Amino acid sequence: MKKLFVSLLFCSVGFAAVAQRAKVNSADEKLSSNKLDEAKADIEAALQHEKTMNDAKTWYVKGKIYEALATKEKSAADAITAYESFKKALEIDPKLKEAILELQNRMFNVYATVGNAGYGQLNEQKWDSSYAYFKKAFEIQDFYNGKDLGGSIPRDTAMVFYAGYAANQAGNKDAAFEQLKKAAELKFKAEPALYVVLAQLYEERGDNANWIATIDSAKVFFPADKRFNEMEMLYYSKTGKTNELMSMMEKKVQENPDDFGLQLDYAIRLDNLANPRDENGADMPKPDNYDELMNKAETAYKKSLELKADDATANFQLGALYFNRAVAHNKELNSMDSKQQSSAKAKELQTKVEQLMDQSLPFFEKADAGFSAESELEASDKRTYESCLYALQKIYAIKGMNDKVDAVKKKLEAL
Repeated sequence: MKKLFVSLLFCSVGFAAVAQRAKVNSADEKLSSNKLDEAKADIEAALQHEKTMNDAKTWYVKGKIYEALATKEKSAADAITAYESFKKALEIDPKLKEAILELQNRMFNVYATVGNAGYGQLNEQKWDSSYAYFKKAFEIQDFYNGKDLGGSIPRDTAMVFYAGYAANQAGNKDAAFEQLKKAAELKFKAEPALYVVLAQLYEERGDNANWIATIDSAKVFFPADKRFNEMEMLYYSKTGKTNELMSMMEKKVQENPDDFGLQLDYAIRLDNLANPRDENGADMPKPDNYDELMNKAETAYKKSLELKADDATANFQLGALYFNRAVAHNKELNSMDSKQQSSAKAKELQTKVEQLMDQSLPFFEKADAGFSAESELEASDKRTYESCLYALQKIYAIKGMNDKVDAVKKKLEAL
């Protein structure tokens, strides 16, 4: 009797294992009939039993069910569950026959669902979660492609770019840099923003060679996008390549003779090159080609005023050019001893000072009129206007125009 009882016990255990395997088959059949909820219930039951919880087919069927749910509901959570299930199945049986035959399409659906969730979060400007989904999509892709199952999921260069973009917007600069660098290596050309952001990241890293190389690539891919010319000028400016910068600017003003902003910027850059200052604003030695630079700057200021005669900043800048030259001659005059003060050289310098002061006056007055007509000035314009008024006050004082000195003083107090 005891022997019979043991046999029956073994039989019941075998029956339970068969029953659980039947659950796996039932789940697979219900999946084929699109009864996804029933299939899900059966496979979860099979995963609770010790005889089927470590079976590769059980996990593979679970992956198929959740892949179908993810595709139907566009659910990234179900897609990730499908991925983890397929991954578990292949850990148990790396050469699972069903996986070799059909896993590529299923894994692609999982990858695409998770990637699309990344795009959805991107559109809502939820940068952190967008990048997290893109990162998970790449993990799924890399996992499948590394399994040598006879297929692969191709790299989506757009997703690589948007992953980098989302990471950058989220403040994750290192992740952004890696993804954007990959997108550039893949020669992604659909979004010029790739090269804008990547160039900025190279600039932040102090990698000047790749900074300018990125700009050069962008100029080839997007020749009509003016941002890359501006970025190239910024590169030349920040790296001290003034000759290249000025050559480029000269070419630009020749190509765009009616661009007021460009003409004024060119004039100011020439002026700054002629009159260098250190980081504290103190004057540095003049360059050897000082006169050449100043003459070019004067011509460019005049050209900008031909385009926009009433512009306050342009009028101030040209007035300041003459005024600063007058100040330089006056310093030279004041450095002379008493005997030299009566020399022909001194008289020549005095004449130049007076002439240059006279030249600067109408431009300062026009700048004064322009700035005072504004209802509200930005901080930078306010500083420029203040400099303009101080210059006017000094010129009026030299000329003995005391009533105008008082009027300017009141404007300065009000400012």
